Amino acid sequence: MPVWNSKRFAAPALVLVLAGLGAGFQVACHHASRSDDLYDPPQLRYRTAAMLATTGQPYASVLPDVSAYVYVNKTGSTQTQGFSFAVNPALPAGLALDAHTGLITGTPAAASATAAYTIAASGSGGTGFFTVNLGVQDQSPVRMDYAGSGAVSTAVGTAVALPAGAVAGGAPAGFGVSPALPAGLVLNAENGLVSGRPTTATPLATYTLTVTTPAGSANAPFLLQVTAAVPAAPGALDYPGAANPVVLTQGQAVGAAIPAPTVSGSDLVFTVTPALPAGLSLDPLTGVISGTPAAAAAPTAYTVSAANGGGAAQAVLNLSVS
Repeated sequence: MPVWNSKRFAAPALVLVLAGLGAGFQVACHHASRSDDLYDPPQLRYRTAAMLATTGQPYASVLPDVSAYVYVNKTGSTQTQGFSFAVNPALPAGLALDAHTGLITGTPAAASATAAYTIAASGSGGTGFFTVNLGVQDQSPVRMDYAGSGAVSTAVGTAVALPAGAVAGGAPAGFGVSPALPAGLVLNAENGLVSGRPTTATPLATYTLTVTTPAGSANAPFLLQVTAAVPAAPGALDYPGAANPVVLTQGQAVGAAIPAPTVSGSDLVFTVTPALPAGLSLDPLTGVISGTPAAAAAPTAYTVSAANGGGAAQAVLNLSVS
């Protein structure tokens, strides 16, 4: 066979081999590429589809449940983060939808009739929709009290369990909180319990717990701080020079009747139980009781607590208003 003929026949054979190898390579790349990936549209749901906010009162909806099935590189999983949210039509004045979490928060400026609002959650696979019925009441028959947990100091890595607020006037359908809790803490949307182990130190800040019921909503603020390390427990708490019992006069400011407390320790927050008489308040950072009593009050023992992540100290004030 001539030399040129051998080359002529060898070349097509080589082309076929390379083509076969190339075809195999293309298939492998094809299966690893995004063209074989699957992104389902998000499935979106709010635990409370009926929401009633109150004029002039902070409101926080429950966080939505949103997820999407994702199949990437031959592995299936459920995506629960990374979505963007939008609402149509615009929410009542004072309320806003968080574009990253889907949380509805704010303080409504005026009453408005209940209307349907479509929430959209968008992800790589498309968009999912959910309709909520939201209105704003002038007043709500619902009340919530955070019962002695008005201020909490804890440390990174320390277990936290804040009880749900006591709700009166409606059966709870769901709980929300604003702003977002420190990393590591979560809110149980069903019962309002805040729990977990914080992972990052945060300064003392006010958080608003909101309960939604068929009759309306209510909220309760609480203070929370997370220290970087567990501080030493506070020493003895005392209100030096305060009479026992302390007798205040209706319509007259507290003045020097209840002096500032003395207590050693850092990162302290102060609470009092039961609630002080109308017109009086306790400073959660200093423990100072101030104000002007608005009405007479029978003698009552009030327990003041100074606490941090290391422990707590207490003092009892016997107080009445004549």
